[in-house]
Amino acid sequence: MLIGLVVDYAIQTIGLYRESRSEGARARSAARIGLRSVLLPLSLAAVTTIVSFLTNVSSPIPANGDFGIVAAVGVAAGLIVMLALLSSARALIDGRREDSGRLGEAKPVSGAIPGVGPAVEALGGLLARRPAPFLIVIAVITVILGVAATDISTEFDSRDFLPRGSDGVRDVETLDAAFGGSTDAVQVVIEAELTDDRTLRNIFDFTGAFDDDLRRPEGVVGGISSSFGVLFSDWVTDDGTPEDRYDAELAEMAAAANQFRLDPEDVQSIIDRVKELDPVAFGQVLVDDPDGIDTMLIRFDALTRDQERAGRMVEDIDALWYGDDAELTATSGEIIGLEVVAAMTGSQTAAIATTVIAALVILTLFFWIADGRPELGFIAVFPIVLVLACVLGTMSLAGIPYNVITALITALSIGIGVDYTIHIIHRYEEEFLHTGDPEQAARTTLGTTGSALLGSALTTALGFGVLVFSTLTPFQQFGLVTAITIAYALIAAIVVVPPAMILWGAYQNHRLRSAARRAAEVLGE
Repeated sequence: MLIGLVVDYAIQTIGLYRESRSEGARARSAARIGLRSVLLPLSLAAVTTIVSFLTNVSSPIPANGDFGIVAAVGVAAGLIVMLALLSSARALIDGRREDSGRLGEAKPVSGAIPGVGPAVEALGGLLARRPAPFLIVIAVITVILGVAATDISTEFDSRDFLPRGSDGVRDVETLDAAFGGSTDAVQVVIEAELTDDRTLRNIFDFTGAFDDDLRRPEGVVGGISSSFGVLFSDWVTDDGTPEDRYDAELAEMAAAANQFRLDPEDVQSIIDRVKELDPVAFGQVLVDDPDGIDTMLIRFDALTRDQERAGRMVEDIDALWYGDDAELTATSGEIIGLEVVAAMTGSQTAAIATTVIAALVILTLFFWIADGRPELGFIAVFPIVLVLACVLGTMSLAGIPYNVITALITALSIGIGVDYTIHIIHRYEEEFLHTGDPEQAARTTLGTTGSALLGSALTTALGFGVLVFSTLTPFQQFGLVTAITIAYALIAAIVVVPPAMILWGAYQNHRLRSAARRAAEVLGE
């Protein structure tokens, strides 16, 4: 990812250096001019990208927070290195070649890919003359994909994080074929005072429900394998065999428990008797705290690979416990997946809003302070909202889930998208101030900066494209979605921004003409 983003900075720096040389500047002067021209837009784009990555720090998923920090530091370091290294290297190497007469003619970056420069410039002219059809198509596509985004899947399957073709995957597939699926150990922790008669009866009723086909929670396979209730039942049930674990004294206590309301001392007697009979098994299912709340552990098996079923199972388990909901906590790989999805979905939704607002504030303040044109901040950010909607909609239609890995694409969409729109806006502003012609400024901007952006988009996409060869499905999906994001961000930058800037340029000329008319009336000329 950092390779892709940093190469983007390099292409923009080299592009302006070559433009300066093609206009007649000497190598050392061109290096200074190129650095001076690119410093502002690249720094602004990098700061916005860094902020978009740092929003991941607030994620409840630690790995996402680490990603945000590392990515932000990498972008900052990449910007500094590329700006300093490339400009210095061009000034040093090309300057010496120029002094010895061995420096060839500068070739513009727009000519790096044959035919791209003229094609993009022609697109600029078409956008300048007839922007409406392009904007209508973009609007229709955005609405369609935006609606599709509302149905995006958030399923989390831990199997996706197993390497393809590994022994673990083959074992799981064998279980699926032989038994119709695999099971996962579910553990329920209950923190309640067991000497309370109500809690003890809840434990027994909870255990009994798993032996009843009608009351057993959905997705649970068989009864409870380990719990205080199972241990207790084992010692009070006499099956008549010599090896049977049966205690008459405890059975008598159980009979009394079924008939009367027990006081805490009687319940404690039952607990102590079970502990005396089987201290090892007792220690595995119950922590008896005389001075505080007791902790009980219940274990059973449940089917995996269906998060909706796992969610219903958790609801059924909660319904079986008649005590305080806070007393019971169920956990398993599948249930943790549910928690991850819930936490991630909420945090990433908040992160998207935070990042968009932060980018809008940063760019609006910058353009206001630097140029007195805060509206350029809105022009830079608005296309990114369209990109986000299109990316999420495409993920939904392609069946790519919004999981702990692909959720990172939201920050990346904003970082990459703002980078492209800033370059277009900054170059258009320069061309417009130079020519005063909104349409000509659009054609020149797309013919130069637009071509450079296409080259940087290809390198960035290739940087992420290596993830497609990962053995882990989520990283393959991340690489694919990133390539889609880059394509959408580039389209938004070259199709949405120029018409908006043409309108902005026409408005600036209108203001200028109005001011000139007023001045003429006042001066009488």
